Amino acid sequence: MKMWQRAVALLRPRADEAPVVDEAPPLRLHEVVRRFWPDLRPFRGWILLSMVLLAALPAISVVEILLFQRLVDEVLVPADYGPLLGIVALYVGLNLLSAVVSGADDYLGTWITQSFLLRLRGKAFRHALSLPLPVLAQRRLGDVLQRLSSDISQVERFMVAQLTDGFSAVVRLVFYVGALFYLSWELALAALVVVPGFWWVSAAFARFVRDLSRESSRRRGALGSVSEETLGSAALVQTAGAERQAHRRYHDQNRAMMDASLASSRVRAVFVPIIDLVELVGVLLVVSLGVWTIATDRLTLGGLLAFMTLLVQCYRPAREVGELLPDLFSATAGIERVVELLDEQPPRDRPGATALPAPAGPAAVSLRGVTAAYPDGPAVLRDLDLDVAAGERVAVVGPSGIGKSTLAYLLTRHLEPSTGTVRLAGHDLADHTLESVRSTVSIVLQEALLLDASVRDNLLLARPDADEGQLHDALRRAGATDFVEALPQGLDSRIGQRGRLLSGGQRQRLCVARALLRDTPLLVLDEPTTGLDDAAAAALLEPLTGDRARTLLVLTHDPRVLPYVDRVVDLSTLVAADAEPPPTARLAVSTGVPA
Repeated sequence: MKMWQRAVALLRPRADEAPVVDEAPPLRLHEVVRRFWPDLRPFRGWILLSMVLLAALPAISVVEILLFQRLVDEVLVPADYGPLLGIVALYVGLNLLSAVVSGADDYLGTWITQSFLLRLRGKAFRHALSLPLPVLAQRRLGDVLQRLSSDISQVERFMVAQLTDGFSAVVRLVFYVGALFYLSWELALAALVVVPGFWWVSAAFARFVRDLSRESSRRRGALGSVSEETLGSAALVQTAGAERQAHRRYHDQNRAMMDASLASSRVRAVFVPIIDLVELVGVLLVVSLGVWTIATDRLTLGGLLAFMTLLVQCYRPAREVGELLPDLFSATAGIERVVELLDEQPPRDRPGATALPAPAGPAAVSLRGVTAAYPDGPAVLRDLDLDVAAGERVAVVGPSGIGKSTLAYLLTRHLEPSTGTVRLAGHDLADHTLESVRSTVSIVLQEALLLDASVRDNLLLARPDADEGQLHDALRRAGATDFVEALPQGLDSRIGQRGRLLSGGQRQRLCVARALLRDTPLLVLDEPTTGLDDAAAAALLEPLTGDRARTLLVLTHDPRVLPYVDRVVDLSTLVAADAEPPPTARLAVSTGVPA
């Protein structure tokens, strides 16, 4: 027993002692079909046409093989050239027909596959982008990218490729087995004796493939996460002299991927030879009985050669049918990770929700009895009451973790209150559509979120139809005109990954300019002066003090902000004592909000 357990252990990768990414909940095969059939339903007519073409190909192949029997028995054995011309003409015609059908099937199959993936990737990307920031912050970006790229391809593999490949294998089996019985039912029965062996070995193989595929998918996600995090923080790694630690962490995940691949190789090394042995037994059995059929005139030489050709063709789809279950389990491993991401619930509008009426001027803010908590966490704010008058400049202060960023999430519905109401210009945000709420509020987050693109492209993200004058006006009001004009190409200058070709103050002012370009009645600045010296902080805040066209809410613990506002609210005096600060990981912003 111990020897058997050791042998089985060799077919599995070494355990991952400190997994970077957790396993996704398992799914049954019928659950996968039920989940993604609505996405495939629009293509069912084209899939049916593809199946017709797939069925035509083995029919043509069988005719060609039976024609080979005539070639041997009527031309080669009697050495008679008479029938040769007609047989050659038939071969040429069948070959051309097969080429046309095969080409049409290949193009149609590619179109179905890519159209399905186009639809599914767009759906998954929209869903991921709609998730609240606190939810996205809990996930590793590299792992999410892995799920949206290679893992989502497994859905197509399961729903389209395996469906058509399985149908093709079954149809080929039907045609080839039918032709085998047509030529010699005795030999056909002998040949089919080994088919249960194919399926038994494949069923045993499937269990290992399922576990290995899940582990490989998880480890790919972990490797992608470590790569993204390390390269995204290259400046930190280099300045801290942590290259060795970063390389070791990457090496550990890379080695884990290698272990999973080697385990898959060991599984194939065990099971593939067994499959080959089963196939060889069937062929040798047919050859042995074939001598008897020729000796007893039950089959001609051409018939036996045609039978052997059909038999070789028959074992291939038989093996494919046997491998269908392992392949489905393999694809399911990636699908489970996609489904886990799709099951994350984005904010949803209430039934009957309407567009938030656009205020004619600056918008008042009111929170009444608001309690808010992050997913699976304690309350961060409890029974909060807060009023900000229209056009007022208010600084909300308090220690780190008291819930200042949570307040910003509530105003944009990235987080829904557990109890209480959040009102903007007198309207309860819960009664209005998410799109209209976010189009009324602009946020400049603590992390300056910029694209690796030009200054112009970063500004137009907030307002794609803005003209040149509006762009320059936004830059002027944010105090960003001088440094933008000093760039080599002005507005068209590329600013680098996350704006790293700019200074910290320049990045913040560019984000403020983008927010001002939206021209919304409420502007929220979350820790806008973090990391800025006094001059940079003043250059950022001064242009905002005289602008009364919008309400300004500054979430900060920096006393330098206080001279620029009308009123200071200490959030620590408004939050109930039993409310707990959110975990740092939940507040780490990993994606951008148009500002």
